[in-house]
Amino acid sequence: MKGGLSPSSLSRKIICPAFAPAPFDPASRLRFQAFHSMAMLRVIKRHLLLGFTLKAIEARNGNGFRNDLSFEDPCGKLRVVEVKSAKQLVEVHAIQAALYWIPNCDIVLSNGNEDRVLSEDYVRTVQNKAQMTRQLLREHPEVAGSTFNPVPEVCRICANEHCPFLPREQDITQRSE
Repeated sequence: MKGGLSPSSLSRKIICPAFAPAPFDPASRLRFQAFHSMAMLRVIKRHLLLGFTLKAIEARNGNGFRNDLSFEDPCGKLRVVEVKSAKQLVEVHAIQAALYWIPNCDIVLSNGNEDRVLSEDYVRTVQNKAQMTRQLLREHPEVAGSTFNPVPEVCRICANEHCPFLPREQDITQRSE
């Protein structure tokens, strides 16, 4: 992979450089994949009804990652769609979608209910933040590993045991007693 970290991981590291992904158990992974597949079908249907042509599903892009969906509009412009199974689209999702940017295309964040076309300015800003984050991770990993930024949609899947914002096992046990 040319970009190093996947867009999923990098989007979280842009928000919180100390982010460490929690393990995904097989049952949760299967459930996630089922919800994601259903969301993809709804996004495909919606785009086809709007006159788009489906060009690819889970295709590799020039950056070494897979785009969820690629469409072509009636004028021939490419649309790359990052699909989320979440009911509500949040900032970390938009950041991740912007990291899939390839030249001469629209980047769209979608779930089963809405499509959000990301502006060129937003995508450019995210690309700059990604470059700075990669540099921080490469040149100052110890600083990155201790730079915490509590954001609920990132924290809920983080396993950094040094994070002062995450509840500890003992904290959870003490609260339940």
